[in-house]
Amino acid sequence: MSLLTRGTAPETDSTAMPKALLVFAHPDDETIALGARMGRFGGAHFVHVTDGAPRDERDSRAHGFATLDDYRKARRAEFLQVLERAGIPQASTECLGVPDQRASLHLARLAIEICKRLEQFEPEIVFTHPYEGGHPDHDACAFAVHHGVAMRKGHRPRTPTIVEAAFYHRGARGMTTGTFLQGPERKEEVAYSLSQPERDRKQTLIECFATQKQVLTQFRLETERFRVAPSYDFGQPPHPPPVLYDEHPWGMTSERFCRLAREAQHMLHRGEA
Repeated sequence: MSLLTRGTAPETDSTAMPKALLVFAHPDDETIALGARMGRFGGAHFVHVTDGAPRDERDSRAHGFATLDDYRKARRAEFLQVLERAGIPQASTECLGVPDQRASLHLARLAIEICKRLEQFEPEIVFTHPYEGGHPDHDACAFAVHHGVAMRKGHRPRTPTIVEAAFYHRGARGMTTGTFLQGPERKEEVAYSLSQPERDRKQTLIECFATQKQVLTQFRLETERFRVAPSYDFGQPPHPPPVLYDEHPWGMTSERFCRLAREAQHMLHRGEA
């Protein structure tokens, strides 16, 4: 049985769970990705790259928070409630503290941080975002994981498998959720049609994110989809522009992201990060 199949098995499955590291951009991304099977990740280490609180304070004020710090703490508390409801309150977690929407400004540092976590936790499998132009923080996570894993190649134990969960990208009619952007390189992929009990469990976890209620209604509960990550050229857009975040005020464009990615790759290659 492949690592992909073992790592994404249903919550009721008795298959042994591989040692896992989860690297996601924001609190709630792990639930969008894995909510129906979250109970299998009690032995995993969860990493959120950002604190989920954009510094322009539009989100925090819109949700009635007096300060940015209050909003940041609320988002963290929502995630911890998810772990509690999923029955894995003991799971290991951390936040790298990058401001929401600014992960792309720290690509080289994030790759090094992920490389350190790979050395520390020695996972067999790493869950993260695909590089699809959906959100700049998602693309930054993909960059950090792929380059962090590349820096660990040749070290013991063996290189972990990168597994992506389906999130969102720009489609012909706007944002497309729950499917992967298809490129030339095809990798092993699995899709799970969720039973009604699985949908109910996932909905219970999603409801923990009261601050994200409006956003999360865009994600359907019928399916969870995963694939082994293909190779990416982060110096080029994932598809011909515009990508989704070219059309939103999230502080980044695809042109700028690719330039920052090329600069970060150069720094990592030269050991300047």
